[in-house]
Amino acid sequence: MEHMDINQFNIWAKNHITDDSKFDDDGFIITENNHNYKSTGIISKIFEDHWDSYYSKYHKILDILRPNANEEVKKLIDCANHNLGASVYVCPKCDDVIFSHHTCKGKLCSSCGIKSQKIKTQHILEKCINAKHRHITFTVPSSLCHWFFNILTSTNLLFDSVSDTIYSIVNGKIKKKKTSKYNLKYSPGFFAFLHTFGRPLNFNVHIHVIIAEYVVDKNANLKKFNYFNYDALSKRFMKILLDKMEKYFGKDTFKETKNEMYLKYKNGFYVNNKLECDGCKFKSIEELIRYLTRYCSRPAMAETRISDYDGTNVTFHYNDHKNEEYHKETNSVYEFITKLLRHLLPKGFKSIRSYGFYNKSNKLCDNINYIVSKENARLKRDLLKWKNLILTSFNRIPIICPKCDELMECIFEVS
Repeated sequence: MEHMDINQFNIWAKNHITDDSKFDDDGFIITENNHNYKSTGIISKIFEDHWDSYYSKYHKILDILRPNANEEVKKLIDCANHNLGASVYVCPKCDDVIFSHHTCKGKLCSSCGIKSQKIKTQHILEKCINAKHRHITFTVPSSLCHWFFNILTSTNLLFDSVSDTIYSIVNGKIKKKKTSKYNLKYSPGFFAFLHTFGRPLNFNVHIHVIIAEYVVDKNANLKKFNYFNYDALSKRFMKILLDKMEKYFGKDTFKETKNEMYLKYKNGFYVNNKLECDGCKFKSIEELIRYLTRYCSRPAMAETRISDYDGTNVTFHYNDHKNEEYHKETNSVYEFITKLLRHLLPKGFKSIRSYGFYNKSNKLCDNINYIVSKENARLKRDLLKWKNLILTSFNRIPIICPKCDELMECIFEVS
């Protein structure tokens, strides 16, 4: 496949394309009108309208707190237009041209997040054993969340607290000293999903866990484990987390806050513990995983929750978690952008992690049944390729010539 810039491609186009409607008045190929259209939505529009002025005003603090913000926003604005380049498909029969513009694959793009969500869901399902799983949510109290705002992605403190809590419950006691996983009697299998926001876009740090109701012994054999003590989880999570925070921030800095937490939360921090399909809205483990990966793949605000954008203000709605009461909120565009960006995670940060026998470094015995077989896994991965996704989602083949229905060939990458 040949790579060329847009000027080189224009020279090729003038010699091969006879349809004058493909060119503008200056004789240049019109990339915007000859491509598989993809809309990036209202969030992209908000950033496109206001990012330059917003970044000019706040770049000093943004470059410190969210150093990848400018890069991610520019990727979002350029998603699916000629600025990110395109794959050029040419019909072998009539020489018609279609541009398949490259997408941003960014952390703020709702559209690209859909594919990212499906890929992450598939990867997790391929690791899951065919057994009952439990959904546990570990929540940091709102009065403690601000401690995590600047350090959440620079330390594994929160993930390690959740992992240590689960390992201590499974093995019956808290490990006083750091020990190798090989010294533990049993190893659980679970996935941890970091979410940083609540429905009103507040900074609400919590980790969702999907854990199999089995543990593995040192011989890689499965043993059923389906009793999770709610009180023990809550109190142990609080103790482990507060101890780690005191060590990280220093005794003099954190001791007073630690004492306040113990006085206020006598029963431990909130840990919601339920079966995958018992008393909750999810009908299957796949549906639960799809729900959790959604919030690790897309921006903090779903496009469908934005009721109005008038160029100056953004109005969005949400239902309160506690009582499902409907709320509508209007923010200035600057305030709305700030709320979105405070949940932007840095490049390379893993918001989904696997532990125990679900970690890729661990192996189970050969006779384990998985939710997705190896044969089905290959098929499902093929369905996640962009052409197949468009076919299954919109019932059309994106590289069929619109004039003569021939299958088009990708012959150029244009940047």
